[in-house]
Amino acid sequence: MNIRSGDVSSMTFKASIQVDMGEISLDGQMLIVLMELDGKRNAALIAQAVGMGMTEISVIISKLLGRHLIKVAEQDQPVLGQDFFDFLIDQLSVIVGPISQLLLEDAAREIGQGSASIPKMRAAELIDLIARQIPEENQRLLFIQSMMQKLKGI
Repeated sequence: MNIRSGDVSSMTFKASIQVDMGEISLDGQMLIVLMELDGKRNAALIAQAVGMGMTEISVIISKLLGRHLIKVAEQDQPVLGQDFFDFLIDQLSVIVGPISQLLLEDAAREIGQGSASIPKMRAAELIDLIARQIPEENQRLLFIQSMMQKLKGI
């Protein structure tokens, strides 16, 4: 997972400390953030709680992930259903043809999820990633509008 390339503000992390990790050196800010990561609050709430900006928190989270001290918390977040993906593929197929499934898979991979497990809260990000692949501006805007309407209904 490449945290630096995306927005971690809505992501939730939790400690993942193993007994056999040996000695690990942490600075004060890393320790403060590590203690706050409870698997329930997202990074934006943690940043607010510890008085840090999102850029700073993102760097610290990246360091903690690199040292295998934290992991993305698996939550019971609702995921996008098959009807959403069917609608997305239908809309996209009209615009780009048979490569619509490939565009979906690429965007899901970029988000770091399989298309079957994309949380609803990341749907707008998915739509944006796919829309960037539509060269014609009017078609891109129509695609975004129709997908946002669909999102409102789920």
